[in-house]
Amino acid sequence: MKFGIGQPAARVEDQQLLVGAGCFSDDVAPGQGLRIAFLRSPHAHARMRTPDVSAARKLAGVRLVATQADLDADNIGDIECQFCPPLIGGGKMQLVSKPAMVRDIIRHAGDIIAIVIAETEDIADAAIALIDVEYQSMPAVTDIYAAMADEAPQLYDCYPNNIAFKWGVGDLDGVEQAMKAAITDGHKIVEIDVVNNRVVINSMETRPMVVAPGKRPGSLDIWCGTQGVVGIAEQIAKCLSMDRADVRVQTGDVGGSFGFKIFLHPEQVCIAWAARKLGLMVRWQQSRSDCFLSDLHGRDNRSQARAAIDQTGRILALQVKAHANMGAWLSNFSTYIPTLSGCRTLTTVYDIKTASLQVIGVMTNTPAVDAYRGAGRPEANYLMERLMDHIAVETGYSRRDVRRVNMIKAAQMPYEMVAGGTIDSGEIPQLFEAAIKQADVAGFATRREQSDTQNKLRGIGFGMYLEQCGGGKDEGVDVEFQDDGRVFLYGSQQCNGQGHRTTVTQILSDRLGYDADLITVHQGDSNRSPRGTTGGARMTSVLGSAVAKAAAHILSVATPLAAEMLDCDASALIFSDGLFSVNNTNRSVAIEDLVRRLAQPGQMHQLNCAQSYETDGATYPYGCHIVEVEIDKVTCAVQIARYSVLDDFGLVINPMTLAGQIHGGIAQGVGQALLEHIVYDESGQLLAGSLMDYALPRADHFPGFAIDMRNTPCANNLLGIKGAGEAGAIGAPQAVISAVCDALQITHIDMPATPLEIFNAIKAKQTRETINEKASG
Repeated sequence: MKFGIGQPAARVEDQQLLVGAGCFSDDVAPGQGLRIAFLRSPHAHARMRTPDVSAARKLAGVRLVATQADLDADNIGDIECQFCPPLIGGGKMQLVSKPAMVRDIIRHAGDIIAIVIAETEDIADAAIALIDVEYQSMPAVTDIYAAMADEAPQLYDCYPNNIAFKWGVGDLDGVEQAMKAAITDGHKIVEIDVVNNRVVINSMETRPMVVAPGKRPGSLDIWCGTQGVVGIAEQIAKCLSMDRADVRVQTGDVGGSFGFKIFLHPEQVCIAWAARKLGLMVRWQQSRSDCFLSDLHGRDNRSQARAAIDQTGRILALQVKAHANMGAWLSNFSTYIPTLSGCRTLTTVYDIKTASLQVIGVMTNTPAVDAYRGAGRPEANYLMERLMDHIAVETGYSRRDVRRVNMIKAAQMPYEMVAGGTIDSGEIPQLFEAAIKQADVAGFATRREQSDTQNKLRGIGFGMYLEQCGGGKDEGVDVEFQDDGRVFLYGSQQCNGQGHRTTVTQILSDRLGYDADLITVHQGDSNRSPRGTTGGARMTSVLGSAVAKAAAHILSVATPLAAEMLDCDASALIFSDGLFSVNNTNRSVAIEDLVRRLAQPGQMHQLNCAQSYETDGATYPYGCHIVEVEIDKVTCAVQIARYSVLDDFGLVINPMTLAGQIHGGIAQGVGQALLEHIVYDESGQLLAGSLMDYALPRADHFPGFAIDMRNTPCANNLLGIKGAGEAGAIGAPQAVISAVCDALQITHIDMPATPLEIFNAIKAKQTRETINEKASG
């Protein structure tokens, strides 16, 4: 079977997963190994004396009990933030590191106090209960604005008012002057302050981990879910002061990641150290409730925007200040997400030449925050689209017309943004008009009347988005041909459920005309995989382009060899659909047969190659989500009635897997808009600590999605594709909130728009109307 680019080929991964033959981390050596339990802090902020673990160590079946003091005695390194942003006014921020367990000060509930390794889970849990800890509780702060107050509890001495950094992009002073000039000239200023709520990633598979001594003395074999094995292997090796070659990280099937499995978590350091200390296999299966306490979280921004607009609603100047909750410690990319990542789409699809962004990173007594599907770009897009709706309210123009007057026109491409690079291609206004037609916006008034007869409020929302993604480089792919004609591809990036093997197989099969059944894609072995990381919707643009480039190289090597085999000049050969043919003859050889005939047992195949790839720039997918919601007037429950999306993704490799990515992204975006929210009480205790309290979207929350594309090729990579993995999550929240506001006939409601919040918004509106009636009467 041969796959072609653009063909809706079935995923090659699915057969083994559907019959239960997948191999996830906890499937490694099932039933074997010692078990692990962690003692976690019940306090969000406290001072702690070294725990007394003597009773726990005496319990039969316990092999090891350790605290941070034991790790310090072995010189185990801390987790380090890998991006140090420059500060406004000069200099760089001071980075604090994170010990795997608490040294003396607890900074969030769930911080690790001790680890127990025992023969069974029950024994490990019993030992945890025997550990005696003396806490001196301190006030905690979880809200971004509250954390910056002078009287707020301080997490670190080096961060006054809990402000870790102030970073900016654009001409901050110039924009401030432009805003003042606009006011002087009589232009209107529109201001907004919006919440981008904190979420728990909640991947289907948690973060299980198995570690065992390796074959070489002093080495470790590690199995865990990652988004790139080499990066995790490097960090663990550094923490444990081991040679990188002695730490082998392997990742099999992964039940979802969405960003947070790129990064090193404290448990991984503890578990790797314990396995090395004992010289035995240890394993940890993380519970769902433990995810809420210890996983890296996503989003949690509070952003303000000021826009000076002319009489048509066109933005003359834009000033944005984003307050980003860093949590209690700095994760690997935490400082990068709201700054260099978030600024890439500061002005999104709109033609705004005068703009600035200031980001204030704030420490709070909550788990650390890092990348989550979109990683800074969803926050920027959401803010901009809420601003567009506010401008419509302030000016009286329609939400569509406000967007139209501000959009980047096709004739302006390539378009250089204030921050984020140059958009290489696109027809944004044309896509917007096509999306309006696809969604049957003209028929909305009739549908609203029908909803009213059923005692439901109906609203329609618009959400444009622009993503900057899919750029950069990694070590690409190693291609190895086997004597029997099979070909093994060792990929640099790690599949987390997206269908990498299908995509890579499809590209190689298309470019070489190779039998797809003979292609096997290998990922997830730090001792064999090229270096790379899955994230930023870059797999196909970077790794896929590397595969296409490798295929071209293979053909350049294979052509003279085929000519020699067919006894002709290379210029007389025609290659098509996997077949080398001599022009005007019946002589030919299939590429699979050529591979077999060139094989020399015991020697490296002549067609083997290693190919990396670096893009010429990022990709800039964009699109429009149009959503209709119904709100029950009695229960205030929201139901999505219609959902339409039109995207520009450049060249499409596989329409079916692409649709799956869009569906999943929309589901996560809708979840954030309507359902998901991590809530803490005033002492820093988590109030939504399980799936009993934390609502995730279900299938019955959604109608069928009307998905289509209006694509323009990307000029910045070999395949002409644009990254698609994050797009649904970027476009959905603003479209849903826009629809809810339209249904309620209000200007704004913060995410998540739960029934309670909708009830409160309705009551507040009624109160305002009553006051206005009395005032006018």
